[in-house]
Amino acid sequence: MTIYKLIATFVIQNRKRDMIIAINARTLRAVPHDGIGWFTLEVVRGIVSAHPEHRFVLICDRKYDALPVDGANVEYITIPLRTVHPLLWYNWHEILLPGVLRKLGAGLFIAPDGMMPLRTRVPSIPVLHDLNHEHRPGDIPRGERIYYSHFFPRFARKAARVATVSGFSADDISKTYGISRDRIDVVPNGVADIFSPPLPGEAEATRRDYTGGSPYFLFVSNFSPRKNVEAVIRAFNLFRASHSSDHVLLLAGRRLYLTRDIDRAVASSPYSRDILFTGSVTRDVLRRLYGGAEALTFVPWFEGFGIPVIEAQRCGTPCILSDSSSLPEVSGGAALCVSPADAGAIAEAMARLVSDGALRRRLAAEGRINSLRYTWENTASAMWDCITRATGERR
Repeated sequence: MTIYKLIATFVIQNRKRDMIIAINARTLRAVPHDGIGWFTLEVVRGIVSAHPEHRFVLICDRKYDALPVDGANVEYITIPLRTVHPLLWYNWHEILLPGVLRKLGAGLFIAPDGMMPLRTRVPSIPVLHDLNHEHRPGDIPRGERIYYSHFFPRFARKAARVATVSGFSADDISKTYGISRDRIDVVPNGVADIFSPPLPGEAEATRRDYTGGSPYFLFVSNFSPRKNVEAVIRAFNLFRASHSSDHVLLLAGRRLYLTRDIDRAVASSPYSRDILFTGSVTRDVLRRLYGGAEALTFVPWFEGFGIPVIEAQRCGTPCILSDSSSLPEVSGGAALCVSPADAGAIAEAMARLVSDGALRRRLAAEGRINSLRYTWENTASAMWDCITRATGERR
């Protein structure tokens, strides 16, 4: 059966449904690799479950071995062109996707990764997580930068509504792209239920497993220039040089691109043997790593939200964060916020948390309270509010 016959059959079978909502599912995976992937999975799962009165068509660029989201009101359609390059992004979104949406009779299109077709009359909601490509263009490969810079302003202006993950990003999108703040909805990320404080003895067991029993500072994220890992390494060098301790720096995540500076920073560190990479880890392992850490040390140059912050807080782990972009907002003030350009200030924050038990306990308690604001159920609900505004419906 061709893709168009499949679409025709689908439309006929579901004429009595309230609305067909099409979703760009290129970033939908059962086990996501990054924050956008988790946003996509949790939001799709949440709105599909909460709104059986609507049909959801998940439009993918590949077939799944196992469906990430299932339900009686869910249908998958594959446009068989793997979108692994900006030129293929263009062909998928602007050449192939508009005809699929037209034949579906879609009432709305949602783009959790921000990429929507311009050549369609279907009302669309792009989720623009941040504008890193506008403020730090050198942090991403040239082809991606050109695509983002050309198309994202056009997506924002054409959209029925724009969703984003923080008040900071909403203000930034409004100012940078010249669209009304009233057209932008904040749909914050959430924390999965698996994240919680360590069980008795679990923190000690985690340190034995990963650092030979030594206390450690933890960095969590995929590695790219904007994550500022080199500053974390320089701060760790300063901390170790001025304190008699056996602390370790644990770096958890996978490489994205442009990470040679990280390798050079590690190689030149006098404490390189105590700078350890875990690679990508499961959420259960990540929960243990948060729970065993002295602190999360997360000082990116630019961040639209920062999921590791609220995950660490939910696990009762104090945080050392950048004092810029979205992080003071997301952390709710329950963190030590310092300049990402000042390795000395980062090292001083490390020293404060090591020496001041009362401060560490206070930030752990306040951070956990702050993290309770963020659930994926709330995220899905906020996304649905955005959908109802875009379609003029009442909930």
